[in-house]
Amino acid sequence: MNSRTLVRAALDCLIFLVAVTGTYLAQQADRPITAVLIFLTGVILIAFRSGLASALAAAIAASFVYNFFLSEPTFRFGITSADEAVPLLAFNIAAILAGALIGRLKDSAQKAHTAQSETAFLLTVSDRLQSAVKLKDVELAIRGIIPRQGVKSVHIFLAKGKAYVQPSTGEVEFDQLKPFMDDAEQERETGKPVFMELAGARGTLGLVKFLLVDMTPDRSMMSNLKSIAALLALAVERCLLLEEAAEAKAAARSETLKDALLSSVSHDLRTPVTVIQAAAGALRSTEVSLPDQERQKFLNSILEQCARLDRYTAELLDVGRIQSGITEDQLEIIDLNEIVLLAMKHAQAVHPSLKLERNIPSKAAFVRANGAMLEQAIYNVIDNAQKYGGQNGPVRVEMTSKEARVTLNITDSGPGIFEHERPYVFTRFFKGGKESSKSGMGLGLFIAKGFVEAFSGTISMESPLETGNGARVTIELPLAQSPDAAAAA
Repeated sequence: MNSRTLVRAALDCLIFLVAVTGTYLAQQADRPITAVLIFLTGVILIAFRSGLASALAAAIAASFVYNFFLSEPTFRFGITSADEAVPLLAFNIAAILAGALIGRLKDSAQKAHTAQSETAFLLTVSDRLQSAVKLKDVELAIRGIIPRQGVKSVHIFLAKGKAYVQPSTGEVEFDQLKPFMDDAEQERETGKPVFMELAGARGTLGLVKFLLVDMTPDRSMMSNLKSIAALLALAVERCLLLEEAAEAKAAARSETLKDALLSSVSHDLRTPVTVIQAAAGALRSTEVSLPDQERQKFLNSILEQCARLDRYTAELLDVGRIQSGITEDQLEIIDLNEIVLLAMKHAQAVHPSLKLERNIPSKAAFVRANGAMLEQAIYNVIDNAQKYGGQNGPVRVEMTSKEARVTLNITDSGPGIFEHERPYVFTRFFKGGKESSKSGMGLGLFIAKGFVEAFSGTISMESPLETGNGARVTIELPLAQSPDAAAAA
């Protein structure tokens, strides 16, 4: 018996004692009708508060007390005349009927209220679980709404071979599969958590462990836990299906990428390999005597094509990084000013004739990113500007900060791009039509877009500009706290 039941029983006893006292005083004042009404009122109050069982107990006790202690003759059961029998009989019948009827109504109302509350709670659980798309979200959702009274914690375990494993932590609950206990066994196993099976359309998915405050759950709580376990099974099965669908989609994308890479690599790598093979063959030949100028030309051609192959390999590795995903532990807080300057030095080292104009504020602009990847993204944009506009004028690099974002503009003075090509400039293997002979594998801007978006930024292109030609690539990134401020926070 819990504390709430004890308090309710104590209040019922107090009401009964008050009714007995009032009835006794009314009897002493020679008001038998008032005495009966006071006793009936007490029985009715107990029935209204505590239901049918308490009402019947109070009615029987009231009949006994009234007959033995209050009605004449007192302290014994006896009826001397019909005038005494009728009121006593009427009181007993009225007390028992009133208590039974009102108690039954109370029980019915309580059951209806409990059923309504349980239904509303289960609907809330169902609504919250509908928003969960990952298994760890299911646990977080149920922990946030499960009633704190009676339940300490909830843990979900999935069946993995001969063990149950918690998806969020990898914790193993059992070394081997064990049969589930029935309700009676669970109620007898005091001091242990309650386990429920998660059964889906494909069979047993795993189990859910409820750690209860009261280790001897009643049948109503067990019924609620079963309903919650059924909803959890639906949510877990939906998340598993979503994961399987995502894996299938990723596998399909991977196959598409492999096909595209093979198609592009077979074409783009054949040219430098052919040139290297031809130049090396000419240098190795003993039948033809080459002058020093021609030998130097062949050697330069080999070096140039080797650098081209190296660039293609780096681009393919960058595509692999984007496809596999950039994790949070690969990011750090860096100064964008320094990254931009490094990318510009890299571009000028590769293209000595490139003219760069810069307008970069001296104040540091901190962003959360991977330094090497962000430098590669900016270099790719500058390299693209050099290919398609660097011969017509300088490439301008400008940076501004506003509110919580920093903007980097890289502008060339080339002929611009065709309007129908504009939506595809950041797609994989796209090569512009105006200067296709200068195109590489068509991965530079795709890689830049992948890296920038991995750092929660955006990248876009505008062409033609106000002058009627040229193109401008705009990179926007969210500003971050300086490393010192972040460490202090």
